Amino acid sequence: MTQSQMMNGQDRGVTGVVNRPMLSRVADAMYWMSRYVERAEHISRILVETSSLLTDIGDLAPALRREYWRDVLRVLGLDSGEVAEELLKGTDEEVAFRICNFMTFEPDNPSSLLGCLTLARENARSVRENISAEMWENLNTLYWSLRGDEAQARYDESAQELYRQVLLGTRLFAGLTDQTLAHGQGWLFTQIGKSLERLDLVCRTIAARSMLLLNADMAIDSDERNIHWMSLLRNCGSLEAYRRIHVGDMEPESVVAFLVLERRFPQSIRYCVHHAHDAAVRVRAEIDPHTTDQAVRILGRLNTQLEYADVGEIERIGLIAYLGQIRAATTDAAEALRNSYFLH
Repeated sequence: MTQSQMMNGQDRGVTGVVNRPMLSRVADAMYWMSRYVERAEHISRILVETSSLLTDIGDLAPALRREYWRDVLRVLGLDSGEVAEELLKGTDEEVAFRICNFMTFEPDNPSSLLGCLTLARENARSVRENISAEMWENLNTLYWSLRGDEAQARYDESAQELYRQVLLGTRLFAGLTDQTLAHGQGWLFTQIGKSLERLDLVCRTIAARSMLLLNADMAIDSDERNIHWMSLLRNCGSLEAYRRIHVGDMEPESVVAFLVLERRFPQSIRYCVHHAHDAAVRVRAEIDPHTTDQAVRILGRLNTQLEYADVGEIERIGLIAYLGQIRAATTDAAEALRNSYFLH
C-alpha cells in the first residue's frame, strides 16, 4: 500500500477524493494507542478506589482485604504464579505497597501504568503525523508524569494524587481525540480500540469480584456485601450513574444488569459493544461498502444478543460463563480486525 493511499475519511462530495484504506501500520498504531490509554485509565481508577476503600474501612475482614488486592492483579490476569505470590506475602501494608508499586512503575509489567503509557506513547510517536498536536502533548505529559525524575517523589508524597492525575489525563486524552481529530478512519480505529479494551476490562472486573463472593472460604456479611458491590461500581466508574437510577441497597442483580445491559451509559458492556460495532461498520463502509468483514459480523451478533438480553438469561447461563462468552467474542473480533486491517 503506497503513501498516497493514506486517506482518512474524506467525502467525495466535498473534496472530490475517494476514500481509501489507511496504511495498516497507522491503523494498528491508532488502535493500540487507544487501548493502552484506556487500560491506564482503568488501572488508575482501580488503584484509587481500592486504596481508598481499604483505608476508609478499617474493620473489613483481613481475608477480604487481601482478596481486594488480589483482585487488582486478577483483573489484569496477573494473580497466579511466583510473582503474584511474592506480592501477596506479608502484612496488609506490605501487600498494598508492593502491589501499588508493581502496578505503577514496574518496567517488566506491560500492564503497569508506566508500561501502558510507554506503549501508548510509542504507538503515538510512530503515527505522529496522523494525530493532533494536542493529543501528542497530552500523552507525552502523562508519560513524563511517571517517567520523570520527580515521579517517585510525588508518588511517595501522595500515590492517590498521582493516580488521580493519570485518571484525569487519560480522560482528557479521550476528549482531545474526539475534539481535535477528524472523525475518519484513524479516529474510528481509536474508538474500536477504546471500546474493546473497556468492555474486556469491565468483564474482568465484574468476574473478579463475583468470584470473590462465590469463594466458600470467604464469610461476607450483608454490610460487607453492600461495600463489595459499591466498590465494583466505583472500579468501573459507574457508582453515581447507578445511583441516579437505583435507590437503596446494592442489589447484585441490579448492579450486574446496569454494568452489562445499560444501553445509555458509556462504561457498560452493552454500550461498548454497540459503539465498537458502529465504528467497525463505518470503517468497512469507508473502505469497501459492498462487503461485511468478520469483525462486523462478530460484533453485530454480540450487539444483538445484548440488545435483547435480560438478567434472567444471565442467571440461567451463570454470570462468570456469560462474561466469558462476551470476552471470547471480543477476542475473536480483535483477531478479525487484525487480520482484516493490520497485517497488510
